[in-house]
Amino acid sequence: MRPHGPAFKALRQAQHLSLRALQGATGIDRRYLSRLERAEVNAIEADRADALAGALGVPTAAITDEGDPAVTAVITEAIEIPVAAGDDELTRYSPEDVAGKKWLPWSARKIRELVYARKIYAHTDGGRITFTREDVRRTSALGAIEPFHKPTA
Repeated sequence: MRPHGPAFKALRQAQHLSLRALQGATGIDRRYLSRLERAEVNAIEADRADALAGALGVPTAAITDEGDPAVTAVITEAIEIPVAAGDDELTRYSPEDVAGKKWLPWSARKIRELVYARKIYAHTDGGRITFTREDVRRTSALGAIEPFHKPTA
């Protein structure tokens, strides 16, 4: 499986877990976990991916690029973005629009930084950063977590 480092890192940080705590919960070396977050690992074994997903309380597809379309659909449907009159799925929003509507929990400046670092979904057509409602849903899904449950031995 191909790991998705930024999604894994976002999930870990959202649960306020250190790499050391995650190592204790999964038995996976924290140096390997750090390399995984930085996308320096090209493939992850299924048992390691399952252990990480279990410790984070998410489906395995949430931390790999082989995302199950059914899982993605369930996650994106849970995020409601109000539709204004005349709006449609193809309308593009600027970082200021997204921050002003509070669709994402960051300022416009932070949103731009995250786009430049390729940590959130966006479009950069013609050198301008824009978002569709689907981009906002997918970005919000990166932080969707369940409570942490330590795996039983």
